[in-house]
Amino acid sequence: MVNHQQEHYDRYSGWQPIKARKLEVLNFIRYKEVVAAHDLMEEFGYTYSSARCRLSRLGKEGFLHPLIVRGTWVLTDKGYRKLDYHGMIEEEPDLQLRRQRRAEGRIWFFDGRGIGMATTDSEFAVAVTLDEAVRIRREWKKEGLI
Repeated sequence: MVNHQQEHYDRYSGWQPIKARKLEVLNFIRYKEVVAAHDLMEEFGYTYSSARCRLSRLGKEGFLHPLIVRGTWVLTDKGYRKLDYHGMIEEEPDLQLRRQRRAEGRIWFFDGRGIGMATTDSEFAVAVTLDEAVRIRREWKKEGLI
């Protein structure tokens, strides 16, 4: 008999011990900000298929949102609310800005050389949507600034 509180079924590997609870995974994603299956494999010891399944399931539940780069995920407002409900969030102002920018889709910045994904506080302060970044690049190119 299988104890479902300590094991889960992976269709490729059969019954596996539970590596991490949902809240632990969501909290890890909050600190990492952008994750892929390999991040869960390194942090919790998941197999690749289990990590992909966990991210997909959290996405279907509305806690994660996929990014343009295939296989990468970020926390949604619902995910932040879940962590906040369980007392796992004490946000600093810079984290609030990052969260707000991500919710608006403003995670891209333009540094004059190209378009990149914002990762630092200074980049998030000037972050724009992807469409805005492309438009700015075209305008700067027309004006001969780049």
